[in-house]
Amino acid sequence: MTRAIPFARRSSVRSRLVLGMCVLSMTAALAACGEAPTPPNEAVQNYLNALGAGNYTNACSFLDTRARESLIRAAPARSTCAGIFSRCLPHKTIVLGKDQTQLLYANIEVSRAGADATAQVSGTLVASELKRVTLINERAGWELTGFGQAIERCRLVRRHRGRKATT
Repeated sequence: MTRAIPFARRSSVRSRLVLGMCVLSMTAALAACGEAPTPPNEAVQNYLNALGAGNYTNACSFLDTRARESLIRAAPARSTCAGIFSRCLPHKTIVLGKDQTQLLYANIEVSRAGADATAQVSGTLVASELKRVTLINERAGWELTGFGQAIERCRLVRRHRGRKATT
């Protein structure tokens, strides 16, 4: 003898099943999307923090690959991205002393035009040296294409016989 399931109860079971499938579908869709891209303000703040802390290798990771390669090609032979930052940023910008809060209070004003953005920066020693950086929105998120005034105006001269490199 089989018992019939009342209509109201069948509807409830069906609703739960449909709801569960919807939740699984949404979870799978969100997982497929990956992490949300980093907003340009966050990318600039992370770049400024890395430079301010003297972590130039980390700062280089925020640069667009083409921009980083261009920077290295313009420098003397055997230069690295981190080495260029070390040579071009005044030492005073990374002297934190006891107060590391200077890394936290940069003013960042971003203007966007499609996949490109420009950020005016001020408020910290590093930001005051850089003044402006440019970014591009790549698939992985925002990456810097312009390094800031102190880096871009730094004169890295290739070594010639008998001469030393100057900045």
